[in-house]
Amino acid sequence: MSGGAASVITQVSQGGPGVMLPSDLQFETENLTLDLRGTKFVIPREELLTLPEFVLLSLFPNGLFPDSGQVVPGQEPGGDIYTVDFDPVCLEYMLGFFRNVSATIPTSPVEPTEESLEQNSAQGMLQDRAGIIVLREDLDFYVIPPYKDISYEQMIEVKRAASKQLLKQNGIFSGLKRSDDAGTTEQHLIEMLTAGGFDAEDTWGHRATEPGKAVICSLALARLRTDPRPGKDSTSVGMAQKLLLFWRKPARRCWWEGMTLENVDGVDGKLKVWIRRVWTLEMVCICRDSDEGGGMRRVERDGTRRGSLSHTPSTASLCTSGSSSVGSEEEREAEEWMRTRGCGEGDG
Repeated sequence: MSGGAASVITQVSQGGPGVMLPSDLQFETENLTLDLRGTKFVIPREELLTLPEFVLLSLFPNGLFPDSGQVVPGQEPGGDIYTVDFDPVCLEYMLGFFRNVSATIPTSPVEPTEESLEQNSAQGMLQDRAGIIVLREDLDFYVIPPYKDISYEQMIEVKRAASKQLLKQNGIFSGLKRSDDAGTTEQHLIEMLTAGGFDAEDTWGHRATEPGKAVICSLALARLRTDPRPGKDSTSVGMAQKLLLFWRKPARRCWWEGMTLENVDGVDGKLKVWIRRVWTLEMVCICRDSDEGGGMRRVERDGTRRGSLSHTPSTASLCTSGSSSVGSEEEREAEEWMRTRGCGEGDG
């Protein structure tokens, strides 16, 4: 494993194509019907576009087109159903969180204050929109057979029992704390995320095993803070603002750890397990339409309020329309930090 504990988060390669979604003219309906493992969702297209980039890639790995292999023809025009292998409870959690945040965003223009107009002010950038921090963990676990000559069926039961114990370890930062050697990189990431919107003792908003796999997927969402927390100095705002560097630019990091589980059903004594964690971090920015419906729309890094996902996220400036360049030097330093502590695709 390259990188080691000193590298926790790494920028995803920007060289590949993004997920492809047709434009308005290519849709016969503004709503899409998704079948997620037997649970149907009817979602407005614009609301679907607000979801994180890496989530859309999980939902539609081949793109959202009629020949993508995911379409079941509907009974009426525009009534096609897209079959998706994705946890419906996870999607429901995301949609509910995004809708609750959207309901608090003003639809009318907000008069900027002198403080909000200052360069590098996240508060000024997000006056009529909201930033949402999206953190996902994919945890693969590998169980060491507890005794010799264990049968295949018995091993399956041991893995199921181990997954129940791992599900109980639902603290967001518990894995980082456990792999904290020097404390610098991991602690920096924890401080950045807690300054941005999480709390140190937060648990995952959604955590579940993948059907038929030794994999646990977890997701946590938090609204980006734009004001100093009580008892915190102004540096916490600057640290939280660094999360804007992940705006539509998801970053990923993987690392291994070994652990011993106790009180596992069907196992006498302790059970040794190897764990591979993959964290994906992304910032999403949403706003509300000023029309009567007041629906959600995604905000691009250049400040525009919509756009298909037919392109790879750019490295455009973080500034919004009409504002000066935001934190260009800080952005370069952060990107250099990610490059020098990067891991390759084969890491782990």
